[in-house]
Amino acid sequence: MVLPSKKIILGIGLLTLVLLLGGLILGFYSIANMKEIVSDQFNQQQLELAQHAARQLENQFLNITQDLTTLNQSPSVQYLERVSWANRIKITLSTMRDTGVLEIGRVDGQGKQTQAVTIEDEIRTYPVVPKFKEVLSWARRDENKNSALFARPPEEIAGHSQQQVMTLVLPTYLSSADDAHPIPSHQFAGFIYLLLNTDFFVSQMVKDIRSGKTGYAWVIDQQGNFLYHPVKEFIGKNAFEVREQRGGKISFAKINQIQKEKMLRGEQGTSFYVSGWHRGVTGDIKKLIAFAPIHLHLPPQSLNWSVAVAAPVTEVDEVIHAAYTRQFIMQGFILVAILLGGLFILGSEKRYTRTLETEIKNKTKDLRQSEERYKKLVESAQDIIFSINRDGELLSINNFGANFLSGALFEPNHPTGPSHHSELPQTFLGKSIFNYLSPDGPFDPKAIEEIWKSGRGKAFEHSPQIGNRLVSLSTQLRVIKDETGAAQGILGISRDITEKKKIEQQMFNTEKLAALGLMSAGVAHEINNPLAVILGYCDYMLEKLPPEDKFHRILEKIERQGENCKKIVENLLSFSRYSDHIEDVSDVNANLETVLNVAQNNLLIKKVQLIKDLEPGLPKVKIDPTQLQQVLLNLINNAVAAMPQGGILTVAAEWAVGSDRVKILIADTGTGIRKENRERIYDPFFTTKQVGEGTGLGLTVTYNIITHNGGTISLETKTVEEDPVHHGTAFSVTFPVYHTRRGIDPKGDRDV
Repeated sequence: MVLPSKKIILGIGLLTLVLLLGGLILGFYSIANMKEIVSDQFNQQQLELAQHAARQLENQFLNITQDLTTLNQSPSVQYLERVSWANRIKITLSTMRDTGVLEIGRVDGQGKQTQAVTIEDEIRTYPVVPKFKEVLSWARRDENKNSALFARPPEEIAGHSQQQVMTLVLPTYLSSADDAHPIPSHQFAGFIYLLLNTDFFVSQMVKDIRSGKTGYAWVIDQQGNFLYHPVKEFIGKNAFEVREQRGGKISFAKINQIQKEKMLRGEQGTSFYVSGWHRGVTGDIKKLIAFAPIHLHLPPQSLNWSVAVAAPVTEVDEVIHAAYTRQFIMQGFILVAILLGGLFILGSEKRYTRTLETEIKNKTKDLRQSEERYKKLVESAQDIIFSINRDGELLSINNFGANFLSGALFEPNHPTGPSHHSELPQTFLGKSIFNYLSPDGPFDPKAIEEIWKSGRGKAFEHSPQIGNRLVSLSTQLRVIKDETGAAQGILGISRDITEKKKIEQQMFNTEKLAALGLMSAGVAHEINNPLAVILGYCDYMLEKLPPEDKFHRILEKIERQGENCKKIVENLLSFSRYSDHIEDVSDVNANLETVLNVAQNNLLIKKVQLIKDLEPGLPKVKIDPTQLQQVLLNLINNAVAAMPQGGILTVAAEWAVGSDRVKILIADTGTGIRKENRERIYDPFFTTKQVGEGTGLGLTVTYNIITHNGGTISLETKTVEEDPVHHGTAFSVTFPVYHTRRGIDPKGDRDV
């Protein structure tokens, strides 16, 4: 073994010192460049704050608009029902208490009266003010039927001279039905409005924004007026004028240019300007600024506000100064350490040379023995054992692992001994592990890079696709280090826990179903007893009152709702035990129409277009109508939930060609079902919805009802990733035809 001479070691040491000194000198010259880079990064962070605040304000305004639109669809508000209109508005106001909404009111279509409820629950009734009569003329025009108006309210209505108040107006039409108005006339009935304190609305989102230690945020509207500013006197005033009045001799041309040419045009970006004050400090202060637009979409209006986050450049100077101070101190320590280290190396070189060869021989012998033991152990294991480099390329893999990743172990009667396909591991070497264990959850290139850098191992479970089979693996990754402690590879051991996972899930679901059964029985008992008393007294009172009595109609409604409660309890019991099958028949088209009428308002709110294709004269099918409606409603609700941005819902029914069955199709243009979830959609308690939004029982109950009645259900789905254009999910449900006379088609026009 040839070792470097003392002259070479000394030369390397001197060269290292020269390079470090050169780096120290270059460090002084890089301060300016570093300041520019840090300033840009700081401004990008400010831009993220501005964008986040803008999105929050947009979402809050959208929520207010949607709540007012929903309120405008209420029969109580449309018909100004004497008993309930104020309570209905109060319910909506209770959800808006922290948004800045001051009042919600309703102006009648004749322009005679305004009726309103304030945030303090005060009910106000007064004649329509002149400016609201102009708004009434705007609302009456047909082209504004589905429009919204966002403008300054009359002073007589606002009543808040010290606050920045805007009004949001929606035309009102009699489009909803209730008991008093079973057939909507769709006539113009006036408009609904709300008063919004924009100062409070905006400040709730931006007042707590801090950039660095002293940076803050401010907001302007489309005319350049301050909607929010930490300096209270600025709020409600024009940004171009109020700075000039306070700033004295300082030029505000730069910030005025940013506001006029970028912020008021709805652009986002970063820049800088000079201010005359900041947090009580006066003088020429250079500030970094980032700004983002706030888009308030109100057809046909599209208003642009803008939020800005600003901070003085001193925030950056402090960071750079601290960083360079630490850097220079660290470089000094490094210089001293290198000098002392060089002396130590020269002194210990001879001793190290004498012992090196002996240690190498001993370690080589031990290594060969360890390799033999390791090889036997690895090849006899029933786990996937592999090693990879930093880029995820396979350095080695055992026979079991090669057979598993190739899919050979999934073939029937496949032998799993170490001798099977002994040449197969060689075909994997040099290939990326992610070609076989596709990146899934915690197993991805970032995880490999993190383990490589940190030197710490990691254990996790993941579910990759091996061939056509989705498996569950428990994987442990450990860094392989050389004698110096440097990483030279990563050792991985993966165990197939697919069957274990299935057993655990089945046990878990069984426990939940058992608990649900106990709960359902208890709930049914506790509800049915008082419900029986209610229905009994209701029947008694109905017998005592004549049909023309108004209380007779009220009692009929109570009885009808009580019967609905009884059906709900029966549906709850169906989760834990299936009721005895009652042979009954249903008209598919009639039940579809009933369910679509129930879901019609939800389709309108969710912006879902309905396409209906029902073959006339369909034969009846063998299923109870209540159960059929439950199946249809579950599938339609799932379809609507899969289209959060709106879409097309297709509902079709036909006599399936070549079979004695009626086929029902419910299809959406939603997001589709991911491959890993398609085999689990009928499992109890499986759901992809957020916590609290779904129980995971809808499709389970649907599947049980269909199969219990001799029906079938199938599914076709494509995600957006699989087909960006024709994506969505289609459920096909079939039920056997009910024959009135053996051998005769119920429609009377075909032989069966």
